[in-house]
Amino acid sequence: MEKQTGHQMRFSEQELSIIRNTFKNDEILKLLRKVFLPELDPTLPLGQMIDLWMTIDLKDRTPEENMVNLIARNTLIMHIEQQLMQLKILANQEETPKDKAEKILKDSKDSSK
Repeated sequence: MEKQTGHQMRFSEQELSIIRNTFKNDEILKLLRKVFLPELDPTLPLGQMIDLWMTIDLKDRTPEENMVNLIARNTLIMHIEQQLMQLKILANQEETPKDKAEKILKDSKDSSK
């Protein structure tokens, strides 16, 4: 992991480059959201709508268990949304001139070894 402004980055420069190149297009993030967070679509033909959240059998569970499952579901949805937003922010984050200069300097030192 690389350090930037005194903080340890979660992603390496190579990973950030992949994120920038892959997720700069909002359509990709919308597609991922559609895959991971299926939504009800009233325009779909009958019998083709699948909401994975509705496949959990709740009949044989207590109200407390159902509440825990609902909270877990909401937490999972929120987590996925936050991670997609993080990818969007990182993909659109531009390197500062100082960051670019440091990267060029680092690359030149690495290639001279």
